[in-house]
Amino acid sequence: MTAPAPRPPQEGAAPTRSAAAGAVPAALVSGSLLLVSALAYVVTVLAARALAPQAYGELAALLGVLLVGSVPATGLQTAAALHLGRRPHAQTATVLARLHAAALAASLAVGLVALAAVPLVVSVLRLPGPAGALWLAAALVPQTLVGGYDGILQGTGRHGRLAAVLVSFGVLRWAGAVSGLLVGGTPAAALAGMAAGCAAGALVSWLGCGRPGVSRGLRGPARSALRASGALLGLVLLVNLDLLLARHHLPAAEAGEYAVGAVFAKVAYWLPQGVGVVVLPRLADAASRRRALPAALAVVTGVGVLLVLGTAVLGAAALPLVGGAAYGTHLGGWTWVFAASGTLLALAQLLLYNGIAAADRVAAVAVWGTVLLETGVVGALAATGGLSVLTVAVSAAGAATLLVTAGLLRLRRAPEPDAPTAAEVAGAAVSGAPVAVPAPPAHPPR
Repeated sequence: MTAPAPRPPQEGAAPTRSAAAGAVPAALVSGSLLLVSALAYVVTVLAARALAPQAYGELAALLGVLLVGSVPATGLQTAAALHLGRRPHAQTATVLARLHAAALAASLAVGLVALAAVPLVVSVLRLPGPAGALWLAAALVPQTLVGGYDGILQGTGRHGRLAAVLVSFGVLRWAGAVSGLLVGGTPAAALAGMAAGCAAGALVSWLGCGRPGVSRGLRGPARSALRASGALLGLVLLVNLDLLLARHHLPAAEAGEYAVGAVFAKVAYWLPQGVGVVVLPRLADAASRRRALPAALAVVTGVGVLLVLGTAVLGAAALPLVGGAAYGTHLGGWTWVFAASGTLLALAQLLLYNGIAAADRVAAVAVWGTVLLETGVVGALAATGGLSVLTVAVSAAGAATLLVTAGLLRLRRAPEPDAPTAAEVAGAAVSGAPVAVPAPPAHPPR
């Protein structure tokens, strides 16, 4: 199926109307991602109530491995969206079929690696047997494949279908996990149900993507996905690093309070995710990248400022509002630091996407360097007795600030194209529609 190229705005159309219309797909995608995240949270709560503590710890550990194993899917999605963004007038059925073939090859490779890693996972996590790890490997195959479908929909600007695919896959995956949990009552049964749900979700996603065929001859996206995965793995680790460090260094009660505070960071991080999804294909070309990125950063910043202000106004009541009266002893009215940290991480993600699109290897180095820096700072505070819930939160926010600052400095060093109007910037960044930008180069930078 040939994806329709995005339509340019009509001459004389009001810029404000274009920007307002462009906000709809971003909000739609963000809403779908938040819904899927909420489903994941509900499933973990159900599992905690249905399983004994030892079994729940096993499932939680395996889900953590699943999170890391999902990075290639995100890398594949990013690479496919950027590939189509560089070629907006060549989104033919053949190109989509070749992208589909690359996604199939990548998912098979991820499955084989996960299968080979089963003995290591069993040993490191001290699992009672290999069943859970085997079902985890089975779930990663369709999940990686769906990353390719998401990238095709993202790169061709079909954001309504993308939102539908995201929700349908999330519902089927977590419904399968709950079914397995209720029927089998073990972590392995839950992951078996998840694998079945992921397989069904992959079929639905293929249909929603337009049933692309398979064609040989396109290896670039697979290599690009591999390069992007290294940077994205660092970001995934950075987003979750403070929770791991708090769990490792703080007393159990304080670590629990930190986990509740981190909910605000996750909300601030996930709420504007649709902006990055919509703007990513426009980052493929240097000229449109410089036009789209500032407005996207401004939108994410605006959402974050509202969340930070709202959390600051709530003050000491913010944490008990989420976790109950037992929480808030150590943080007081400083919960807004978590919202600020999540906002900074959302900005860092946009800048990382920009670095991946520009083939800037420094972006990945900066992310991994920040991971090491935050780990070292928190470890030093723990060694000197200066560690608390607040200092861990401030350390996480400081690390994210450094990463954003580094990204902005790299952005300023890039060559400037002709500056568009402010209305053009806002409309292009949010809607993804072409707005008087130069044609993509014949040979995009590698």
